[in-house]
Amino acid sequence: MNVLRQAVSDQLFRHSITRHRSRLGWRDAPRYSTDWEACRKAMAAPLPDPGELATNIDDFKRDGVTSFHSSVTQTIARSMAVTLAKREAAGETIWQGDPETLGGNRYAGEVWRDFPELEGLFRADLGVFLQHYFGCYFRIWFALLYRNSPKREIRMGSQRWHSDSGPGSCVNVMFYLDETTPEDGPLEALPWKEALSIFRTERSALRGRLEQEDAAGDRNGALYDHYERVISERHRNEVVQPHGPAGLVVPFLNNTLHRGGFPQPGHTRTALVVSLLSRTLCNAL
Repeated sequence: MNVLRQAVSDQLFRHSITRHRSRLGWRDAPRYSTDWEACRKAMAAPLPDPGELATNIDDFKRDGVTSFHSSVTQTIARSMAVTLAKREAAGETIWQGDPETLGGNRYAGEVWRDFPELEGLFRADLGVFLQHYFGCYFRIWFALLYRNSPKREIRMGSQRWHSDSGPGSCVNVMFYLDETTPEDGPLEALPWKEALSIFRTERSALRGRLEQEDAAGDRNGALYDHYERVISERHRNEVVQPHGPAGLVVPFLNNTLHRGGFPQPGHTRTALVVSLLSRTLCNAL
């Protein structure tokens, strides 16, 4: 790629990620923005009263990360935790193995079947929050339940700073079943303004190094190192790590820089992670 083509490609990437909040690129990212706008225009019913979530909704629209909890979310979290504890005590296999030894054990059952109380989560506080952010109904892309425990002394994969690089209309949600502290390894996220500033310069900053790493088959390693270095040097004070009581809900943009799942020795993290997109149909689930 010559210098002029590189400059044009970089400009298109910067414009696309700024406009669409997506790393999918200027060809694909606009399709999801167009679909999201169509969902908003098709929304005939009034949005529910945001109540105490109004501040969280505004914070999320600006920063791409927030957190909240209520008696409803706490009750659901405790119910799920009790179910897991009873089944573990009965000798059931609750968690799948961790072949990569990253410390993340995926739930061995079917989340929606085994925890019907989850529907209440999306029809109460979280549902209100999501409808106000999307400006329409929403659909659940996938939901996974994990238990993280310390397995390595260094971070690997999603434990390092990264972006999921999905549609700009995608929202991820962490739902913690137990009380969390920083030592339990809850999600860390960089607000969108700071993440965007890193994305807009990463191509020029990494071009030569990425080409070398590509040849060695380790492109992500160079990218992760770059994110770690820039955040540590320039944005350490902007990093947020929500933690608190059981039932804490932590929405964050799929594409903002984030990392998680790295508990300290003697600590664990049990959480449901959900990805959601906008939807035109009345049924939010």
